Amino acid sequence: MTQRRLDSVRSMYDERSDQYDENEVHVKQARDYLQWAQLKEGESVLDLACGTGLVALGAKSVVGPSGHVVGVDISEGMLNVARRKAEADGVEVLFLNHDISDFSGLDIIPKGSRGFDVITCAAALILLQNPLQALRHWKTLLCPGGRFITDVQTKDANLIMNIFAAIAPEVEESVPWEAQRWQSQDALEQLVVDAGLVVQKIFETDSYATTRYERAMAPDLFDRAVVKSMFKNFGREAIREKARALFIDRIERFARPSGTVNEECRYWVVIATVP
Repeated sequence: MTQRRLDSVRSMYDERSDQYDENEVHVKQARDYLQWAQLKEGESVLDLACGTGLVALGAKSVVGPSGHVVGVDISEGMLNVARRKAEADGVEVLFLNHDISDFSGLDIIPKGSRGFDVITCAAALILLQNPLQALRHWKTLLCPGGRFITDVQTKDANLIMNIFAAIAPEVEESVPWEAQRWQSQDALEQLVVDAGLVVQKIFETDSYATTRYERAMAPDLFDRAVVKSMFKNFGREAIREKARALFIDRIERFARPSGTVNEECRYWVVIATVP
């Protein structure tokens, strides 16, 4: 990823790090990842975009002392939380601050092995500028028969993110995620196939959360969003009023004719293996 994009993603997650685990969606999704991974004692796990360690620490509790878990994230704030949790639990997980899209020159494969048994990447694929290149690289870190699990939000799962992504070109702004790339489950499946992995299962999750938006909420939604790191560029004085009007217009369009929009937080998940 470009340095500007990395800095943007880092800032987004540094800001959220202390409150990240308070979001029950993140906690529930991490638990599901552990079920989908079907981990066994002694296995090695690489958790990409590990954040506060929800998946990595859970994985360590399953693979045990003979297993090996590495968590990688670009946000030092998130990693600090993960390390504090690991220390409090008395478990050994290696947490590294690094761009997950490319580990060239970094020796992270467990000693004496041909690669990791499992690689997970929860809720981060949407942040990558070139996910195919990243997946091809990650494949080289998996042992023969190794398992890979990742996800993207369904196309209507995050109304606020989608609206900011849609209006960005109109205010000459950018967002550090690729919402338009993931318009179907098929897009995720094709990516994994193109990377040379074999799809074992692909599915849509149940809803992790439901949010109801009223048309009248639009101005307040915008004002609350642009004080956060994720959307702060849209609150710049030079573009704020135009961005605000465009945001409100999009909410009104989505809310027709009932005046409300119901958002279901769901994910498309793929489980694949190295042939």
